[in-house]
Formats: sequence, C-alpha cells, structure tokens
Amino acid sequence: MKKILLAIFVIFGLLIPSAYGEEYIDKLWVHNLGGNVWEILHGDFTGDGIPEIVVASGCCGNPGYVTVFDLSGEIVWQAKMPYEVRALDIGDIDGDGKLDAVCAATDTKIYFISNKGEVVKMFPDSGDVLKVKISDIDGDGKNEVITGSTYIRVFKDLEEIANYSTSNRIMNLSIHDLTGDKKPEIITGGLGNYVYVFDSELNLLWKNQSNSVVWGTIPFNYQGHPSILVLTRGYYVLDKDGNKLFEKGMDEYLITGHDTGNMILLADGKGNLESYDYSLNKIWNYKVEKEVKDIYSYKEGNELFILLGSMDGTFSIIKGDGKFIGQAKAGSYVSAVDSFTNKNKRYVTFGSFDDNVYTYYRETKNVPFYGFGTLIAALIYFLYKRYQ
Repeated sequence: MKKILLAIFVIFGLLIPSAYGEEYIDKLWVHNLGGNVWEILHGDFTGDGIPEIVVASGCCGNPGYVTVFDLSGEIVWQAKMPYEVRALDIGDIDGDGKLDAVCAATDTKIYFISNKGEVVKMFPDSGDVLKVKISDIDGDGKNEVITGSTYIRVFKDLEEIANYSTSNRIMNLSIHDLTGDKKPEIITGGLGNYVYVFDSELNLLWKNQSNSVVWGTIPFNYQGHPSILVLTRGYYVLDKDGNKLFEKGMDEYLITGHDTGNMILLADGKGNLESYDYSLNKIWNYKVEKEVKDIYSYKEGNELFILLGSMDGTFSIIKGDGKFIGQAKAGSYVSAVDSFTNKNKRYVTFGSFDDNVYTYYRETKNVPFYGFGTLIAALIYFLYKRYQ
C-alpha cells in the first residue's frame, strides 16, 4: 500500500510542472571607435548570407567613420569622413544588387559609399543633414536616396533629381504609403513646427503646422485608417489628407516613438516610456532614469521584445507587456540599439557616447521544470509516514 501511495505522489509531482524561463545575455565583443556612436544598422555587405553590423561614429570636429563589422567583431571595411557621421542608411543605390551606404557628416556633406567601403560621390548640402533614408519611392525597382536638412532632397543613380526647401531643420523622415496608390509618400517633421507630406516626385501634398517642434512622425493605422502620429509637446493624429483627428496636450515633449507592429511606444524627455494600442488607449508604462534615445523591437514566435537605449547609460530589454528582462551598462548614454538573427541565434548591439559599440548574444529557453511538484509530493509522503 505504501509503495502504491509513493507512486501516486511521484506521479502527482510529475503532473504539475512549473514552467520557467531561463533568459540570459552574454557579451561577445566591444569595439572602441574613438568617437560617439550615432547609428547602428545591420545588413549583408559580403553576400555570404550572414549580417554585418554597420556603425556611424565620430565626435567633436574629429574625423568620423562608417564601419562594417562581422559577427566576431573584426572590421570588414571602414570609410573615413572629415567630420563626425551622425546620419546613416544602407541599401542598394547603384542597382548592382549589393548593399551600399549613404551617410552625412557635420561638414554638411552627403557621402555615397560603395559596397566595398569607397566614397564614390560627395554632395554638399546647405545645412546639417540629420536624416538619410534609402527606399524605392517611385516603384521602378531601384532605390532612391532621401535626405533631410533644411532641404528635403531626392537622389537617383547618385544624382539629385528633386529638392524642397523647408522652414527649418528636419528631425524626422518616414517613408509610407498613406494614399494607397502603391507608391510611398515622404513624411517629415522638424524644428520649423511643420509636418510635410510629399508624393514620390517630391510634390508637396500638404503641410500641417504644430504649436511646437515636431520631433517625430509615425505612420500607423489609427482606428483602422491610414494616419500619422505627430510627436511634439504631447501628440496628435492627422489623417491621410492632413486633417486633425485626435490631440493630447502634455507638459513634456515626446522625443522618441516606435511602432512595434501592434502598438505604439512613446518616450518623453524624463525617461517615461508609454505603450498605446492603435486607438491610442494606454496599455502600460515603463520608467528609466533619463530620456530614452532609441527603441527597437523584434518578435520571437508570438512574443515581443523591446530594446531601449537611454541617457542614463543603460541598455534595457523588456517584454511586450512592459516587464523587465535585463540590462547592461555603458560608460555614457546609449544612443543606438539594433538586433538581428543569424542561424536561429539572436544578436543585440548597442552604441554609446563612451565611443564603444557593444555586441551581445541573447537566448531564451522555456523548459518544463518538474522538480517543484516532485518536492511537494515527497514532502507530503514524508509527513504521511511520520504521522501515520
């Protein structure tokens, strides 16, 4: 009888597993670039199917760099600019099917860089270029380069084909099909307190004036309709024709925003990160010590993960429900974050104003742990024997 009871208790323990998640992050390598890290992207420059890490860096009137690293931290190539590089994007700009890079330095020049790291063309702008985007906006299968300073400029085959003078420096560039014509519009905002929307030929469709600086524009489907979320002192929503649909005034400026694919993340200048659904109902909030500078998100299966870089020198990973997973510290504020997978492995990278780019490897394992139930069963059996 006792053996039967013992077997029942053990089976009971095995049938009440307690699932636990073992989550960890391991540092792979750190590289000092001798200047602030402004941007981090990833793409396959070598054509071997493995992503490389692409970094824009520089500081304080010294030369700046666009550097391509392989996954081990070795430099594939490095392009040197006369001054620090703050804006960067990657894409095929010459139609050969290989990735290239376009960057802008604080000498107000735009640099076109080949797949091998050679500067093939330089274009002098009239002011600081803070945003660069590479995208096929006219639908012909070849990418254009769009830049934002006090001008919006469009380049094709490395030649400028259109420009538009704005009221002040552009802080944001979004490329998105608002009208449903299969050609994306160019959406911008900046210090001139305006939101501009252009068609693919850089004809101005409309503009909307804000009461203060426009820090960001996020295209999204507000209550099922193509719209633009405008980040300023508070936020408001414009429809595809520039009509205001909703507005929320706040004391703080919303500096950084991010669309995860199913919700909007908004960060103010005090370290508050808030999550909203597409009807702008608040879901959760998360707090870091100082302003969030960059946000990136990705999915593993059905689970969402969010990466944050903040001015308190912290790189954080949180889940899609706002719950903390882990963090790492840098020597200064974390300015850029990125993530990608290779052969089912997840890599996370971040850059800091301590001049370093950091690369980590992260893995999540969800395994059934049966020991808890078994221990309970053993305890029950022990008490049964003792007090029988």
